[in-house]
Amino acid sequence: MPLTIPSVANVFVKLRRVRDRSKAESLHCSSGDEPQTHPSLSGESATCRRRVSIVHSDLFTCKGGVDVPKLLRATRMSLLEKAEFLGGNVLVEESWELTIRMPKDPRHGPYRVRVRYLASASRSSRPDPQKPVALDKVRNIPGLMTILEREEVTP
Repeated sequence: MPLTIPSVANVFVKLRRVRDRSKAESLHCSSGDEPQTHPSLSGESATCRRRVSIVHSDLFTCKGGVDVPKLLRATRMSLLEKAEFLGGNVLVEESWELTIRMPKDPRHGPYRVRVRYLASASRSSRPDPQKPVALDKVRNIPGLMTILEREEVTP
């Protein structure tokens, strides 16, 4: 491919777009340093001792706002499905990390949200609480959230 002025100009435009995207603002939050177990599942006899560590990561594209508890709940349900496939029926020792990438124009641009949820699958006679741990540590983006895309990513 011969080097022409238009092709060189296109390269510079693409480099500028990549540079601008890398400067996008991000918001980070997590459940904390230590894994947590729901109070209903804590205690010696609540779950069996055999546990399997599992991880699930999702990349959401949202518009209008970000409702973090809904995204965490969706990712946790996918993790619980993996646990059921492995023979577990509850999640214990849970932790999560979340990164929200802000659009340049918050009114019209999409938010990219990466959720990484870690837990241990176990068996219990008690029901799973069906909600993420440490919801008091979430930081939302106000607005009516519309999920445009959900993609499972490798952890």
